[in-house]
Amino acid sequence: MEKTAFTATFTGMMSAFLIWAVHFAAVYGINGLICARAWDGVELYGHPVAVVLILGATAVALLLAAGVLAAALWGAAPGRRTSEDPRRFIRLFTGLAAAGSLVAILWNGLPALQVPACG
Repeated sequence: MEKTAFTATFTGMMSAFLIWAVHFAAVYGINGLICARAWDGVELYGHPVAVVLILGATAVALLLAAGVLAAALWGAAPGRRTSEDPRRFIRLFTGLAAAGSLVAILWNGLPALQVPACG
């Protein structure tokens, strides 16, 4: 039973980093696919398809990371049922990781607006 509690707590603590990693892979995967298939001239909703897809992925990742941050700030983060000292650290770590991931997600997603996909 402790392994399940540890696994759930650890996964919750790392959730913001996991969201960032999936977003990072999605951004470069989308760009790679568009360049490999020569879809850089295709438009979606009047914008290059890379911009639309990457902005969509960025918006989803930002919402998820903001949810992790909100959960850490309002006490629903992992570690809620553990003793007082670890709980405070877990919430602080999760909140700081989520805040850092929000910045990293923006940092990865913004070049889609500035640089062409295959440029």
